[in-house]
Amino acid sequence: MYTIHHIKRGKAMKYCTKCKKIENDLQRANCRFCGKALIDNPSHYSPVHIVTANGFELERIKAALTEADIPFTVQQTKDDTGLQILNAAPMENCQVFVPLAYYTDSTSLLIGIGALREAEELDEEEEKRLQEERKKTEEELSPQKRFWVRLLSVIAFIGLVAAVVFLADLIGKLINPNFH
Repeated sequence: MYTIHHIKRGKAMKYCTKCKKIENDLQRANCRFCGKALIDNPSHYSPVHIVTANGFELERIKAALTEADIPFTVQQTKDDTGLQILNAAPMENCQVFVPLAYYTDSTSLLIGIGALREAEELDEEEEKRLQEERKKTEEELSPQKRFWVRLLSVIAFIGLVAAVVFLADLIGKLINPNFH
């Protein structure tokens, strides 16, 4: 079960172009999730994140939105490390987006089928925790660190493959001295 914050039709709001989430607190200048500057009154066509789901729950959500004629898109999360070989494996965590004009209808629908529940406003402690997590993530995932981690991962993978080939060759020679 996932939580959401309701918006009311015609109410002014702010929007994060990175997270694709809406913010009802008009005093807030930056997104509480990613820290990016919020924009005022986005277009009715702006995609809004309504839920992250996978497996059967994702299929249930897609079926409900399709049946209600609510347009939506599904994107696999960028940080998902699930292995998908030739798209044969089921999608892991996916984000579901709807146009802003359909946000209220889609959240009401998903609350009705039990895929979402209404959320209370975040208290100060939770907001501080979110900000600390965001700062920690930004520090951990700086572009330079990400580059070096990927480079070292590639080198370690090549070393692992070389070690396996060397060990297979060594075992082959021990079993059969004529093995080339």
